[in-house]
Amino acid sequence: MHFYITLTTKCNLECRYCYGKLCDDFGTSLGNFEIDYALPSEIAYSLNRLKEFCEKDSAISIIFYGGEPLLRTSKIREIMDCVKAKRYMIQTNGLLLHNLGKKYLNRFDTILVSVDGNEELTDYYRGNGVYRGVVDNVKLLESKGFCGEVIARMTVMQETDIDKQVWHLLFNDDFSFPSVHWQLDALFWKNDYDGERFTRWVRGKYNPQIRMLVKKWVDYMEKKGVVLKIYPLIGLTQSLLNNESSRLRCGAGWSVYNIQTDGNISPCPVMAGMKGFYVGNIWGNSPSNLKVIHPSTPCDHCEILGLCGGRCLYANVTKLWREEGFRLVCETVKNLTNTLKNNLPRIKQLISEGRLRLDDFEYTKYNSCEIIP
Repeated sequence: MHFYITLTTKCNLECRYCYGKLCDDFGTSLGNFEIDYALPSEIAYSLNRLKEFCEKDSAISIIFYGGEPLLRTSKIREIMDCVKAKRYMIQTNGLLLHNLGKKYLNRFDTILVSVDGNEELTDYYRGNGVYRGVVDNVKLLESKGFCGEVIARMTVMQETDIDKQVWHLLFNDDFSFPSVHWQLDALFWKNDYDGERFTRWVRGKYNPQIRMLVKKWVDYMEKKGVVLKIYPLIGLTQSLLNNESSRLRCGAGWSVYNIQTDGNISPCPVMAGMKGFYVGNIWGNSPSNLKVIHPSTPCDHCEILGLCGGRCLYANVTKLWREEGFRLVCETVKNLTNTLKNNLPRIKQLISEGRLRLDDFEYTKYNSCEIIP
């Protein structure tokens, strides 16, 4: 089982798609959902209790989360010293990585760093100087002997040229990230939905650029015999090659859960405080007996459910952009899956020729990459 541990709700940045939209949505209702607005901003439970809970699963993975988790480096060290895990991972903005220390840094299996593309775009979204600070710190990882996986985790807004920005992160003179994942800035907030503008962006820019990105990805396989680790592409292609079906691909609510700052457990960090979706807590439950949450309509009747898995549980239950916006985002998923299906014969040909192997598409599952953007 995999568990996010939310260390703090505080952050040292004020990004456009997070803090900015949070301010715009301040006071907005989530409808009939009961929300616990009194959740503490910091961990308010005993680490000994956390240890006892986690010890009930011998193969547990821990993902440190915030806010910005590295604002609480001392708490990270305490937990890593106290709670034994098969894997430690962290999702961070990367600006404070240098504070963690080599001993603890090198115990991480995966470090996901928020960076949205090149310097101009990242600084536009996240603040002046952020890109350079992130690059300097990820370069520092190698000098400290870090051997785990570093993933560039992008947030995609309507200013993003997805094909160009993913390629920049994979191939540039500053730091070439070995792995890239992205998440659409869609269906998280209520007041940011402009149906006409979003429709133009999806159909006129994002979907065509996804088709271009997939083509470049497969072209690179043919030219170099290498499968670039672009998480949305590699995860879906592996399922297509193996003809396998998947549940919710991020694992939320069945393989991945979030331990809130108060010790209650939610399906994912985004659903923290949504009382109707609490699945247990660290006092009365073990990792093996937590409630399983399934996506509901319209995902449960969708023709690509076995490949998509339901995309996002939070978006599925809240539908903040109403039915119209929800279906527009589904349109992006269908474009992505159909594009990969259309390119599958080229990939199968490379495998049959021995230039690629099935295990070239292996990746670490449930590591905070949602797979479906």
